[in-house]
Amino acid sequence: MTGVWFTEEVLEETRRDLLFQDLMCAEIDGQVTSFIVYTSSEGSMIISLMGTQPMHHRKGYGSLLLQSLFQYGKQLGFKKVVAMTVPPQAKPVYEQTVSFYKKHGFTIEKEYTELWQSGTIQLVKLLR
Repeated sequence: MTGVWFTEEVLEETRRDLLFQDLMCAEIDGQVTSFIVYTSSEGSMIISLMGTQPMHHRKGYGSLLLQSLFQYGKQLGFKKVVAMTVPPQAKPVYEQTVSFYKKHGFTIEKEYTELWQSGTIQLVKLLR
């Protein structure tokens, strides 16, 4: 079925997709300050959920986790990381989220009006 429905890399991508669904955390004194939950699909790493406690914003914990995720993804052979978030025009607080991802090399690839109640932005970062 490669060439018709699947790429030539389907077997290797599927092997990696099945390796994990995992999470990374940053902690201070045993308390989680920031986290990333991630998985994979179709050969790409997918950020399922990411957050930092507001009192720890702008201290670099989220950036540290993203850099660790990028490095880990490269080691496993992934070439792309995908994140989905709420459009800022629907909920202005998400302007911070989009800005954070863009600061780390993500670009907006697609906008979906039919996903989630307020629509969805898909951001992508190519790993090099």
